[in-house]
Amino acid sequence: MSAPAPQLLADSVECLMSLGRDGVRPAEAQGHIRRLAALYPGTDMELLWELEPYDHSVHYDVLLRHSADCTVSLAVSGGRALPWPMRGVQRWSDSDLVRVNNTLLRVEQAIGLLDFIWDEARIATRLVDACLIQEELRKNPIELSDRELQRAVDGFRRAKQLYKAEDARRWMERRGMTQEKLEQLVGEHAKVAKLRARVAAGLVEAYFEAHRADFDSACIARIDFSDEGSAQRTYEQISSGAVGFFEAAQGSFLDASARGAPHCNGMFQLIQRGQGHADVSSAVFATDAGELLRPLSTETGYAVIRVLGRSPARLDERTRGAIEQLLFDEWLAERRQTARIEWYWGDAASSFEPGNPLAP
Repeated sequence: MSAPAPQLLADSVECLMSLGRDGVRPAEAQGHIRRLAALYPGTDMELLWELEPYDHSVHYDVLLRHSADCTVSLAVSGGRALPWPMRGVQRWSDSDLVRVNNTLLRVEQAIGLLDFIWDEARIATRLVDACLIQEELRKNPIELSDRELQRAVDGFRRAKQLYKAEDARRWMERRGMTQEKLEQLVGEHAKVAKLRARVAAGLVEAYFEAHRADFDSACIARIDFSDEGSAQRTYEQISSGAVGFFEAAQGSFLDASARGAPHCNGMFQLIQRGQGHADVSSAVFATDAGELLRPLSTETGYAVIRVLGRSPARLDERTRGAIEQLLFDEWLAERRQTARIEWYWGDAASSFEPGNPLAP
């Protein structure tokens, strides 16, 4: 086992001392460590920090991975630093999530609702993915220009239909959000998009060639029904010529509206092979353009579908984006399998070993 050189240790300690002395915040502190790491290319340096809820001070550690079997952890505590017994002290309100009128919802209650009552396991996966993404961006930062950030904010406002400044202000007020916080969140999403492109760089074309058939597309028109009987009757009327497809769609929409029943707003759709409900996808791509499909079971009931047209796969912008997302999802899944994850619900921490990170 070879230890780091004395000069590396001395420089690391000096860097930690300067971070504490100057009150440097984490985002800027990471830049200091990256510049130091550039002087010692044989050593992997990682900055860790802890924000103290008690006084909002920041305590820094640096990990020096000098070889496969040697990692050195350095920490510096100044004379005015928060005493060790006070580190980790939690204010009584730190685990509060939201208060509605006089009812307070705590973090552990919210997690329990999501996990056990609403069965939203995918939210837990997203939370873990967010941590993995932050870890990667700390190690390999992505910078946004002012123009990129503004473009991201403009895109966000269009997506949320916040066209007027007053609309955006009300939207932020309802969520207790400032303009600065909004820009920070939107900026983080923009960085994730750039990270996704970086992960998929050089892999998209090969993936497309290996899975070309999965990206065949079809344009369809569908009429949704809540029950199989209604779908079957409408199918028979259209098949016999008693009523046209779009006339039947209009009648179904008006009937559902009169009964106050929910109806599908996406009558015209562009789908790719393997996308959405398996029965719908299989039937659509086994049928020629212009054909009317028998009633199919869907996510919400039943549907009568007419295939308007089919197209072979093309590596266009839409397909490229879909492949980048698939590759990014695979990249995250690999990291979840090797990650150690600790859930802090209430007073106890639940730890899960690699390979089973989201076990209840």
